[in-house]
Amino acid sequence: MSDYIEIIFRWAFGLQMVFWGLNGFLHWVKIPPSGPGIDKFVEACVETKFIMPVVKILEIIFGAFLLLGFMIPASLLIFGPLIFVITGLHILHNQKPWGILASLTVPYLALLFFHSGSLLRIVH
Repeated sequence: MSDYIEIIFRWAFGLQMVFWGLNGFLHWVKIPPSGPGIDKFVEACVETKFIMPVVKILEIIFGAFLLLGFMIPASLLIFGPLIFVITGLHILHNQKPWGILASLTVPYLALLFFHSGSLLRIVH
């Protein structure tokens, strides 16, 4: 049963990463304003013409890895800093951060729980 729950979380998170990564290049969904602090940060990342494309490429590649069940612990390590920044920005600067926390942070944390043994072996 826990295998099915892990797959659900992995697919929920992986699909979001691939979708939003592709959206960074194809712009099929307009991202609503999240508050001035977040909007300024995102705008600065886009203006560099380096940070945002790299982040979007990582989202696509490692999100696809999660969907395929390939290199899951490594993918989770790559996503760690990204989820930390997204979560922190929304907690500090978004009056209603619960949508992001429920849809992105919770699946990521659940995957960390399911793969904690593998992650500890990588770190040591």
